[in-house]
Amino acid sequence: MILLLPIPGYKKLTGKDAHEVPFSDNIIFLLIGPSRSGKTTYCKTFFESFLKIGNSGIFFSSTLTKRQFQKLFNKLSSTTISNFFFINPFLNEQINSTELTNSPLNYNLSQTKKEIEKIIYDNFKKSIIHNRKIRDSDLKNVQKQKFCMVIDSLSHLFSVFDEKDVLRFINSIAFSLKNNNIVSIFTIDETVIEQPVIDKIRPLFDGVLKIQLDEKDDEVIRKIKFLSLGGMSSSYFPLIKFELDKDSILSFQNSLSHICSVCKVPIKTKPVFYLDMAFHESHLDLYKKLIGIYGDTRITDVGPSSVINGNFFFVDIVGLSSPNLSVRKQIEKIEFLNNFIVSSDPFKNNSDKKVLPTGDGMAIGFISNPEAPLDLSIQLHRTLKKHNRIKDIESELNVRIGIAAGPVFIVNDANNNQNIWGPGIIFARRVMDIGDNSHILIDDGLAQSLLSLDDKYKSIIHYIGDYKIKHGQIIRLYSAYQENKFGNKDIPLKMKSLLI
Repeated sequence: MILLLPIPGYKKLTGKDAHEVPFSDNIIFLLIGPSRSGKTTYCKTFFESFLKIGNSGIFFSSTLTKRQFQKLFNKLSSTTISNFFFINPFLNEQINSTELTNSPLNYNLSQTKKEIEKIIYDNFKKSIIHNRKIRDSDLKNVQKQKFCMVIDSLSHLFSVFDEKDVLRFINSIAFSLKNNNIVSIFTIDETVIEQPVIDKIRPLFDGVLKIQLDEKDDEVIRKIKFLSLGGMSSSYFPLIKFELDKDSILSFQNSLSHICSVCKVPIKTKPVFYLDMAFHESHLDLYKKLIGIYGDTRITDVGPSSVINGNFFFVDIVGLSSPNLSVRKQIEKIEFLNNFIVSSDPFKNNSDKKVLPTGDGMAIGFISNPEAPLDLSIQLHRTLKKHNRIKDIESELNVRIGIAAGPVFIVNDANNNQNIWGPGIIFARRVMDIGDNSHILIDDGLAQSLLSLDDKYKSIIHYIGDYKIKHGQIIRLYSAYQENKFGNKDIPLKMKSLLI
């Protein structure tokens, strides 16, 4: 059957556009989180949601007193209260809200398990007697609709009992709950219990949730997410902020569109998540490649704040790899190009920039000035025109230029200096690769920005067609030129070949 899981905030925790997940209704969950993170309140919300629609349940806690438990659920109606049981193995009475059953102090987990199973059996038997039409063979169908359980907290049990006994208790209870179709939540404090112990019990659970607790000055920030659910890993699920009020009422933040941590654009399809960041699926692959190059700790300010939008100039020297060109001549051309660029006015007058040498050229990201890449291209062309007039053919310096706008990551290079790398630069490179000698090619995004910025660009920037690059991506391509002054008005050979 299709079951909308009765977990507080389920739709937000599984993503805005998540579909209902096919599960049987004997799901058991593990909720991990530090002390004061809100695990008990989360369980209370889960428990109450079951009781308020006429179901029954058991709330097991080895840390709550009878008075604390009653205070926790003091808002429930008397009718609802009659449907649940409270068990604390260290109290000399187990509390049913309609009937107190005195029993000797019991520190034996196996006996506690038997008591839980007896309550379940007696409750179901009572339901069957009340509904005379239901045969014994229909017991499972009654169970399916009638019971839930909370076990809060396993950490305290591990601190009091032998680890093997607690593990045996958890395994036995987990299978009993599944066998009786009882949706359940277990909680554990990861700051008290070592990770190897948590790893031993984690495979028992169909879903694992984790609460993060951040305390800054007087503010307490709580966030929760699925680490796993039905075989899906944490990369599928968002990290959601929630709050607790003075009455232990749990509320989630408003559901907002996820913003891709690479391109900063709202994600309209189902997002993917990594390191608690949301991505378009294709951008997550890019981010992981950067992690592979620089390592986790070399990405500065991990998250959306580490992504900036820039305007990129990418240039390389045409024919530099020719076997007829000596190494000395290659070095000479590279040095000329570098000197022409760094001495240009657009380069000197824009301090907010990042420079990446590329071997046979240069990539420059201008962070705040969308005009700078084109201004640099035009001035460089004019400088090269003068330079080439006095050079022989072998010594001529010819370049092609690609210009694009887009997002990049702030990263640290091998010398621990801040630098940039990402889709914006990669896209400028792909635009450049389409061009031939003297082309200044511009992607649609930056071209449109410039055309709307100043009318002078209408006589400079010309649409030349669409071109398919890697991964089937289509570039709407523009060329910047003024005849006999700068640029190349001819259609690039790569584009012409597509028309033949």
